[in-house]
Amino acid sequence: MAIDRSPVAAEIRATLAVAAPLAGANLAHMSMSVTNVLIVGHLGATPLAAAGLGAAIYWSLLMLCQGILTAVAPLAAHAIGAEDHPTAGRVAGAGLIIAAVLAVPVILILTVIPGLLAGLGYEPELAAELARFLRVIRWGAPAFLGVAVLRFLLVAAFRTRIVLVIPLAAIPLNAALNWALVFGHWGLPAMGSAGSGAATAIVQWLMLLSFAGLMATMPGQVPVRLAIRVLAEIPRILRLGLPISALIGLETGLFVTTGVLMGLLGPDALGAHQLVFNVAGLSFMVPLGISQAATVRVAFQLGLGAPAAARRAGFVAVALGALFMATMAVLFWTAPRMLVSAYVDLSDPTNGGLVGIAVRLFLIAALFQVFDGVQVIAAGALRGYRDTAVPMLIAAIGYWAIGFAGGWLLAFPLGYGAVGLWLGLAMGLGVVAMLLGVRLYFCARSQLRGGARAALASEARA
Repeated sequence: MAIDRSPVAAEIRATLAVAAPLAGANLAHMSMSVTNVLIVGHLGATPLAAAGLGAAIYWSLLMLCQGILTAVAPLAAHAIGAEDHPTAGRVAGAGLIIAAVLAVPVILILTVIPGLLAGLGYEPELAAELARFLRVIRWGAPAFLGVAVLRFLLVAAFRTRIVLVIPLAAIPLNAALNWALVFGHWGLPAMGSAGSGAATAIVQWLMLLSFAGLMATMPGQVPVRLAIRVLAEIPRILRLGLPISALIGLETGLFVTTGVLMGLLGPDALGAHQLVFNVAGLSFMVPLGISQAATVRVAFQLGLGAPAAARRAGFVAVALGALFMATMAVLFWTAPRMLVSAYVDLSDPTNGGLVGIAVRLFLIAALFQVFDGVQVIAAGALRGYRDTAVPMLIAAIGYWAIGFAGGWLLAFPLGYGAVGLWLGLAMGLGVVAMLLGVRLYFCARSQLRGGARAALASEARA
């Protein structure tokens, strides 16, 4: 039997085996959102605006909640690495309890938001359409958060094919339900934009049932334990997960605020921002998958008591992500007009302003692609070390004190407009990437030295 002589090569294969399905699942989820927009777009401007805004609010709230639940992955992976499967099951059980609790405020917030926006001066027709959309999509929140917990447990157990297969199967189902419920086919009522919200909620509950059903067939490999002892795991999840949620909120808030400021520069600037941000978001799905793989690979190796392997897992993941994003940077730099042409007609003179801004933004996006990949993967590896508080502080400084403040200064007082705002994003991402990389280096070195001291102490006792 051949022996692998390269631990790095073995780690690359192990990381890709986990990351590839996760990246595919991320892209599958994004494709469902794109499908919803394409179908609702046929109803006109108001339904599209209501569904777009409603979906943005819905997913932003769920991403903050999912940030807390992300702690399930490193805690369960560490326990599985230590061959403590009962603890991994209790962590998942505690995660499901937290998910159920978090769903309640999400539903309540989505219930009152339309009234708040109407009070702020939104057109009555838009506010009413938004209310109809949120009234149905809100019931998908408990299912989405439950799926998140089960998905994190499966990732921790390295059963990532299931994580990919179910979202892929959901893509055509989501499209069919949108078509039927939005326009009223197969004897179903035509619900308009609310039909898209209903389709999303139904698909999320079907995904939850699918995950639960498949996991029920393999309880020995990915157990979920719901018992009194589960409650003891809740504080551990919250201590690790709340800073993760805050970090996600800081990053998401930066991009949302940049979009709001971009609207002050006119429709061409806002349209170009959304276009380039959409393409950059697609490329980001790959390092996001690698980041999720880095979390469980690092935590698993630490659970095995192998800090050197954990360090190797973290930095191999960072290198893989940087390599992929460097490739995307070359594409953004060399073919910006080709990318823009996938969204708008370059020959239409009315698109000239948007195209010109989008091309310049793609050049800036090329500059920060590697930074974007490094920062998300380093943050994921640090979660494997259970280090989340310091990355949260780094994000606050990098994204807001540097990224937002610098972008605003360049865009408005210095007059660089849309380019200035995106240069601010680039500066913020660059600072966060470098600081998180340094933090990962020192965390890995600290664990390595701690492991060496423990080994020496054990030998001395022997």
